[in-house]
Amino acid sequence: MGEGKPKYLYHGSPYLFDRLIPQPASGACEQESLTAIYAAGSMEEVIPFALPIRWYPDSPEGRRDFKCAGGSVEIIYGSLDPEGAGYVYRVRSDSFVKIDEWQWVSETEVVPEEVIRIKVRDYWHTVRFSEEAERIQQEVCGQIS
Repeated sequence: MGEGKPKYLYHGSPYLFDRLIPQPASGACEQESLTAIYAAGSMEEVIPFALPIRWYPDSPEGRRDFKCAGGSVEIIYGSLDPEGAGYVYRVRSDSFVKIDEWQWVSETEVVPEEVIRIKVRDYWHTVRFSEEAERIQQEVCGQIS
């Protein structure tokens, strides 16, 4: 059974843009560290990347770390405002190439067909915190609810 290219792909970001421009990524391996726009075949797969996970401390020396699988995210280091928002971009797949079982990349600028604003609160049930991130979350936001 051949798997064709979907007409649309999805990209998640905590930032609102008019157009998506390839940016250097810093992933675990070479294919996760391209200068490109990363996308996936479903909105659910990119929700973790749309969540506005904040660096801690909020300064140039700050850091954040998270991992995602199966539509959920574990914050390893950083915090997340439960009242925050993020963005999912629906883009035409024309310039994208598949690089693994779920990721697609485009090395050229893309204008989204649709921008969907998501509320962190609607996805809070998909978020877990490491022990260190839980301490940071309580310091920054006062609670984990």
